[in-house]
Amino acid sequence: MNDLKNCFFCISDPGAPFLADLMEELDSENVKLYTIDPDRAFPVGPIPDNSYTITDNMTGVNFARLHDTGYMAYLPEGRTILSHRISDTECVIEGFDEITADFVEKMYQRKRRLPWLIAETERTLIRELTLDDIDALFALYEDHEIKRFIPPLLPTKEEERDFQKAYIEKMYGFFGYGFWNVIDKKTGALMGRAGFSNREGFSDLELGYLLSEPYRKQGIATEVCTALIRYARDILGLSTLNAFIHPDNLPSIRFAEKLGFTPTGESVQVDDHKLIRFILP
Repeated sequence: MNDLKNCFFCISDPGAPFLADLMEELDSENVKLYTIDPDRAFPVGPIPDNSYTITDNMTGVNFARLHDTGYMAYLPEGRTILSHRISDTECVIEGFDEITADFVEKMYQRKRRLPWLIAETERTLIRELTLDDIDALFALYEDHEIKRFIPPLLPTKEEERDFQKAYIEKMYGFFGYGFWNVIDKKTGALMGRAGFSNREGFSDLELGYLLSEPYRKQGIATEVCTALIRYARDILGLSTLNAFIHPDNLPSIRFAEKLGFTPTGESVQVDDHKLIRFILP
């Protein structure tokens, strides 16, 4: 746990299944726990910083709004009493059996617009993009090989910033996945990007990656993509992934095959290019 320090619970049924397990896990991560009685007025004075709220009633919702903590709405299946009044929640859950301390932390980060750490490898951190990354992003896309096979960024940094702001809110915020930054663990430099995207006409997600020239031919791409394939299976619950590669991009074809992707014989037209579809079963 890195950011969340306090968690407020305002639950009508404190004996809700697995709630005790979640509270125990949060406590073990040194998160201080507070309970609010949903039938009594809540305190209106200052509350600790770095707080988040979990609730199944309007008392807790109003508490979270008053103190701007953000909140996770517990709405058991079949219960709709809150559904039309909680459009500002980070997440709606139907139970606590799959809710972990890490998940609560991520909802807290989403409220604070803090980037999620997706995975950590021996040499890299894979995390969500932030608007502070725009300058580094433009420098990355000046790489000759990236220019050759990857669509460019928007013409100006202002346009790209607006696009990425919407991407963070809609793609990361709604789907929970996207194209992420690959960061050098030692220096903090932007090494490249990698992640998953949706391609029209295909139900399976597409794995993509790019690295700037100083980081190629060192096994870093294998390190990153192996971690993301594991993330796709273990976290996103995916069994199949696509890769779409330009036929002239022989290094990427060889690399995809090394990861276990095989050509399907299909291709898609993207602008003036035909891309070959590979699949990882």
